[in-house]
Amino acid sequence: MIIDHLKNSAQYAMAHPNFQKAFDFIKKAVAEDLPIGKYEVDGDAVYGIVQAYDSKAKDDCKLEGHKRYIDIQYMVSGCEAFEIADIAKVTEKTEYNDIKDVLYFYDAAHMNVAVLQAEEFGIFFPWDIHRPGIAVDGKSEPVKKIVMKVKL
Repeated sequence: MIIDHLKNSAQYAMAHPNFQKAFDFIKKAVAEDLPIGKYEVDGDAVYGIVQAYDSKAKDDCKLEGHKRYIDIQYMVSGCEAFEIADIAKVTEKTEYNDIKDVLYFYDAAHMNVAVLQAEEFGIFFPWDIHRPGIAVDGKSEPVKKIVMKVKL
């Protein structure tokens, strides 16, 4: 997992051939204040989802992972906490949903916690099992976020 500011995104462009497309879309989406919805960037290789919701109690958020896509989650406004665990330390709770590229997990014995604030992004690889959407300090707040899906 990587957490950084959007101003540093060029440093990560070489990590994957499609990361630059994803970061370019994030910048465009922010500049144009794109509405909530799903946006194709490069077929199924790169697409973005603009979301708006209120952060929630940890128990109302799911611990998830993906097999075919890397998540780049950019916080437009608000902030939320994430719990993160290595895939080797969790047990699958559900079978893999190939259509949605998601599976859910039981909590690991020890979870790391990170907070994303406005203008920050997190990159979650398939081994980075994550629980997004958690209210920081138990205080729910409105969040606007862009989730980029980058195919492996």
